[in-house]
Amino acid sequence: MHAHCTGPKNDRVGRLIVDVALNLLRLPFLPVWWLLRRVRMPRERWVHVKLRSRLVEVDRPLHTLARFVPGLATRRPTSLLALRELTDHILRDANVEGVVLEIPSLHAGWSSVDAVRELVQKLCAGGKKVVAWLPDGGGNRELFLASAATRVLTSPNATLSPLGIAASSSYVKGLLDRFGVQVEVHRRAEFKTAAETTVSETMSEAQREQLGALLDTIDRALVSALASRVKLGPTPEAREAKVRTLFDDALVSARAALDAGLIDGLCYEDGLPQALAEGEGKPPKVVRASRYFSFHRSRFFRPVGPRPYIAIVPVHGAITSGGGGPAVGGPPATQEAVIGAIRMVGRDPRCLGAVLHVNSPGGSAHASDLIHREVELLREKKPVIACFGEVAASGGYYIAAPAHAIIAQPLAITGSIGVVSARLVARDLLEGMGVHTEVVRRAPHADLLANPRPMDADEHAIFEREIDNFYRTFVGIVAKGRNKSDADVEPLARGRVWSGADAHARGLVDKLGGLDVAIDEVRSRITFLPSALRGIIEPRVVWPRPGDAPPIPLAAAGAMLGSPASTLLERLDPSVAEILSLVSGRERVLFYATGLPRID
Repeated sequence: MHAHCTGPKNDRVGRLIVDVALNLLRLPFLPVWWLLRRVRMPRERWVHVKLRSRLVEVDRPLHTLARFVPGLATRRPTSLLALRELTDHILRDANVEGVVLEIPSLHAGWSSVDAVRELVQKLCAGGKKVVAWLPDGGGNRELFLASAATRVLTSPNATLSPLGIAASSSYVKGLLDRFGVQVEVHRRAEFKTAAETTVSETMSEAQREQLGALLDTIDRALVSALASRVKLGPTPEAREAKVRTLFDDALVSARAALDAGLIDGLCYEDGLPQALAEGEGKPPKVVRASRYFSFHRSRFFRPVGPRPYIAIVPVHGAITSGGGGPAVGGPPATQEAVIGAIRMVGRDPRCLGAVLHVNSPGGSAHASDLIHREVELLREKKPVIACFGEVAASGGYYIAAPAHAIIAQPLAITGSIGVVSARLVARDLLEGMGVHTEVVRRAPHADLLANPRPMDADEHAIFEREIDNFYRTFVGIVAKGRNKSDADVEPLARGRVWSGADAHARGLVDKLGGLDVAIDEVRSRITFLPSALRGIIEPRVVWPRPGDAPPIPLAAAGAMLGSPASTLLERLDPSVAEILSLVSGRERVLFYATGLPRID
């Protein structure tokens, strides 16, 4: 027992000795390093930040060998965590006059784009100029982001497409009926519209209502952002009317956008330095953000000894029990990996608090409950703040409920406090292909989960009872976490999704903001340290380690039900195929938010 207790202490002492020894060995080279640093110091007045098409809050670091793979680094997404750090360096640097923000065609959610827009606003408020450059033109997202800049430039022959906000869904029940395939869905409650496209030929009123509310939130944000361009009109009302006119025009040439006041200038890439000078004197020199960032992050001495930190624990992807999950959209968040990361954070005395970064539509109800319990235990030891990414709904909200506070961007998608289960019935399809199934059983429902036949009334009642029990548990969990009664939560639940802004207005979210707000919230709760020391505690990402069990391919979701039906459904409605993938193993009930179309 004594050796077990002193082992970690001896390890820390050993690391401390090694760190000191390495720093002493480096000490003679300090003058050389200092001279080289003076020579390499960026003296350019402008920093060129080139965004990538995908934006993520945190990105896994590349393996050392992978960094040498040609082109791999450039295909990685832009990390908002790194972008915030870069922004802070620029704001502290009196030598930097401004930033060139190159915006490509963005394949990112509205919440992430909004987070970058906040950074642009922060730079402008800090006295830095920001020139947004749209080399390929842009649509809603690109213009939404660029509108926060000091000036907006685009290529002379580019096309801008301020189309306004829309979303669409394809309902495939009629086609499935022709193939002899049905999807049996049990859900709580009317807003839990996962798999609706397979059981209905038209959009339900509940889906239309919740989708319309999300569209309204994003539409208001987009119109407000574009109307902030003062060249569009003399008053806010006139500018908003001009934005609506641009929506009517839909496709706008670069020159027409310039005349309308939507942008401020036209230039090709080679003319960008001259455009920065605004016709006054010599074009300024520009430094790439990667070089600027690398210089300011470099340190000569190694940190000595273990340093306190705030843990960022990502929960990204569908929440699974480890033996399955959708094979599309990235790896799942397995309960073993997430629980392991949470427990490691809880045991580490250097970790003074944690941010649970949730970017997940949920998944397995059982796995969500196990992770929820670990978050409850962690919050008894240290501050825990939940921060929502693009989507933190259903099981994603369930695991965040015990946190001391919940942070979300206004345009994030959350809520979906509800339950769903789906079952693929392919008997008619299989019989049409000459496959006949015979069952011998010793209990009335022994083949309930294995046979692709329709359920009878008693079996529907069994599933309804189970779904209702899980739903009541979910509402109770949220009520406890939000310090509300079940009756108060019920109107906010019923499977309905909310924007971050609407969730905040209804008490499901405590503060609006991103990961930086969540980290500051953790710092404010480390009360045993003076406020001056709390501010220097740095965040550290603690990635859950993936389990050994590989995800089950989507086609396996219907292996026992007939692979033709599964493959057909995967192509027609991937979101429903994801549900079937999750319930293909031991799972039956899901806290899962899917079925919402992409909002463009």
